[in-house]
Amino acid sequence: MSDIVATQDAQTPTPGRVVRDVFVNLCGYETRIRQWGTPGKPAIIMVHGLARLSTDFDIVARQLADDYFILCPDILGRGYSAWAQNPDQEYVPGFYAAQLMEMLDHFNIDQCSWIGTSMGGIVGLVVADVAPKRISRILLNDIGPELAQDAVDRIKSYVGGTPEFTSIAEIDAILRTIYAPFGLENDAEWAELALNSTRRLPNGKYAMHYDPRVMAVFRDQIDDYDGWDMFNRLSCPVTLFSGAQSDLVPGTIVKKMQNARPDMAVLSLENCGHAPYLNTKAQVNSVKIFLKS
Repeated sequence: MSDIVATQDAQTPTPGRVVRDVFVNLCGYETRIRQWGTPGKPAIIMVHGLARLSTDFDIVARQLADDYFILCPDILGRGYSAWAQNPDQEYVPGFYAAQLMEMLDHFNIDQCSWIGTSMGGIVGLVVADVAPKRISRILLNDIGPELAQDAVDRIKSYVGGTPEFTSIAEIDAILRTIYAPFGLENDAEWAELALNSTRRLPNGKYAMHYDPRVMAVFRDQIDDYDGWDMFNRLSCPVTLFSGAQSDLVPGTIVKKMQNARPDMAVLSLENCGHAPYLNTKAQVNSVKIFLKS
């Protein structure tokens, strides 16, 4: 493991809020992990969505880092993590879960709280299914064992191509449309999202910061997704954050989840759809409540 950078918010100078980017070999692939807090404190694993990055959790992680040890990986094929050699077999939740269990072993974490946004929640369901003692509680951030097909088709429409962009401003504009349901609050948050979401191409233009083959595998396989068996076998407490305007996990699916697990805590988050960005004071406070449950 090699430490690459340590940065700190000048307005939050406490030691736990220093973020470090480390690179760890997981199942044969170099993986970038953003590390917050102090090893030995209660562990939280935060896993991002399909086309997203570890930096999506910077806001919430910074506010939890005094009391927890937090790991936020760039999942294989995204951000600064390696790209897969065998996409059809490796850009899938089962392989991501195997990598993240190796991550737990690497950091000597026997048990953790899991916060998974969209795809990150599906990966959490896989980990909880194959290694139930590793997860003490799981927060499914606008994801469930079943997905609304109209929303799946919408996601396919914006991740299916490999567009190139001439400027960060152009990317900022399109992300404000694609990710409007995130509920970001100000221009600074949008600017940071745009900057983190892009990579420079050899021709000098920009592309989204992921391997396009991730999305090809998603298009080919997502229609077969059925997580009900894993969801029903969950042995740890589960909390669902539901975007009030979510089209991926609408009220009908939320109700089916509640019927299957009457003990599941459900929080509907206003002013966002799929998926809440965990950026507002109210959302962060809700995460803190989840962690104490």
